[in-house]
Amino acid sequence: MLQKIRNKSFWFVDLLTGSKKKSNFEDIKTILTDGSSDESKKRKQQYLEKILSHAIHTVPFYRDKNPQLTSFPVINKNLIRKKKSEFESTAYIDKEKITVCTSGSTGTPFKVCQNKNKRIRTVADNLFFWQKASFSVGDKLYFFRLWNAFEKKNFLTRFTQNVVPIDVFELSDDFIAALLKDIQKRKKKPSLLGYVSAFTKICKYLDRTDTGFKSNDVKSIITISEKLDAYTKKSITKYFGIHAISRYSNLENGIIAQQPAGESYFIINHASYHVEILDIDTDQPVEKGTIGRIIVTDFFNYCMPMIRYDTGDLGSIDTVQGKEVLTHIEGRKIDTIKNTRGEIIIFNVVLIVNKYQELKQCQLIQRDTKEYVFKLNSETTFLREEEFLIEFRSYLGDDAVLSIEYVDEIPLLASGKRRMVVNEMEQSKNMKVLNY
Repeated sequence: MLQKIRNKSFWFVDLLTGSKKKSNFEDIKTILTDGSSDESKKRKQQYLEKILSHAIHTVPFYRDKNPQLTSFPVINKNLIRKKKSEFESTAYIDKEKITVCTSGSTGTPFKVCQNKNKRIRTVADNLFFWQKASFSVGDKLYFFRLWNAFEKKNFLTRFTQNVVPIDVFELSDDFIAALLKDIQKRKKKPSLLGYVSAFTKICKYLDRTDTGFKSNDVKSIITISEKLDAYTKKSITKYFGIHAISRYSNLENGIIAQQPAGESYFIINHASYHVEILDIDTDQPVEKGTIGRIIVTDFFNYCMPMIRYDTGDLGSIDTVQGKEVLTHIEGRKIDTIKNTRGEIIIFNVVLIVNKYQELKQCQLIQRDTKEYVFKLNSETTFLREEEFLIEFRSYLGDDAVLSIEYVDEIPLLASGKRRMVVNEMEQSKNMKVLNY
């Protein structure tokens, strides 16, 4: 009953304030349901032309640029931090704005200003993609994240939104056991949203306790912020009887793409963003199916236009069932390693550690072109070192220099996520700020 009341109340309040969320939701639905129609193409082109024109006329950094997307430079977080005032629209200096702050995985704060209509569009994007995951406004939602890093929701907000915030630092065995019991006793099926590492920890707990747990008490599970690995995806299906859905999003933009249930590719949010894939080392477009940098142009942030924004992630675009989709998302460039021949390893080799049950955690660090370090957290003395190194050398290269460091814990980042792969070479390069 309360879920229905929450749903009706949400849409009633929207109606009283001009139905802005509803109209944006319908616009997104029209474009993404039939993206090849003349109407959809026309709307997308209009959104792109309007944001480019706005940027040229009101944003110092883009002043006097040619109104063609390819004439705009590729930008990144470092450049925006360095020249923040130059990216702010003079038309919004005295207007209402919202500041979004993220530390990402680096721990360095990154602030982006957004206008009110951008925030409304973000809400509408969420409504559309949640609906695709069988979730409706008012449904119970368990949200796993590092809540200490974000503005905490007060009791009234949690009640009206029906959100149960779960801090990822709280996921002890006892807490997980109590959480699963709480989920199972719900009369209405809840949905779960959170970091992949949180769901991995829950699944590992279920593997370890071997209680025979099976549940059909969850409506949907959406993973965010980290790549959904094969183990976690398979384990979620095993224990909860549903397909986990991976969402590609960030705080500074919003939902960029999301997987359909049971599929491996991602539907791109063409209604709110223009997405390009550019070469890893140059700003040239790559061929379809080729891994490159994911570059996003936000149609709706007029307060601080983000045009050709390098997300820091790698991916590829191809055509599936007549639609352009993201077929791969490989995470941040500094979280992608190369073998000793300089070739990107496009799958997460660290997942191989799943066959070494005595290992609790593993992190792979590339320190040089041929130097790799494994940080291992083992429950007991690890007796399979030689086998472990031989196996990884077959992926990294016969001439790879491998070493192992034993640790008690691989800590979470400031963002609450845990990095399985670190490329210190790329991390060093990333410290250099682009100059224009």
